[in-house]
Formats: sequence, structure tokens, C-alpha cells
Amino acid sequence: MEDVEANVSEISDENNNINSELYNAAADNEQNQSKEESDIKEETIVASQTTANDEPTYSIQEFIDNSAALGYKKEVVAGALFSYEKSELTKTEFETIVKEFLGKKVE
Repeated sequence: MEDVEANVSEISDENNNINSELYNAAADNEQNQSKEESDIKEETIVASQTTANDEPTYSIQEFIDNSAALGYKKEVVAGALFSYEKSELTKTEFETIVKEFLGKKVE
């Protein structure tokens, strides 16, 4: 009977060790994934900042003059940029402003 109890005790200890190792491995894996995700987010932020800073700026008049090449009528570009506060903007900013302007509902 003592042999059976000793075997059960050994098996129980082995199970506890395995469970502990699995738990630790899972925790390590979770930390690694979290670190990788934060690294990816940092790379994305740096990349977007670099792109935004490297993008050339153009005057409002240049956007109006070249509106056809950008796929918009002059009237649309002039209307979208009519009350824009800055005198220069990037093409990305331009696209955002024009799309927002065209998305407004007329009352």
C-alpha cells in the first residue's frame, strides 16, 4: 500500500512540475508576444512620422491649379480649401480635406 501511495505522490509531483513548466512557458510566450506587438507599434509610429515629415508640401494655389491631375474639379478643390488655415499642405492632408468636404451633407 505504501508503494502505491509513493507512486501516486511521485506522479502528483511530476504533474505539478509539468503544469508549472507549462504555465511558465505560457507566461514567457505571452510576454514575448506583447513585446513584439509593442515593437511593431513603435515601428509603425516611427514609419508614419517619417513619411509625414518627408512628404513635400504644396501651396493651396498649386492644388487648385492642378486639380484635374488630382482627379477633382477646380470648384471642389477651391471649396474644400476655402477656409483652410494653413497656406501649405501635403498631398495626404489634401486628400483627407477634400474627401471630408465631399462627404458633408448639404442641408
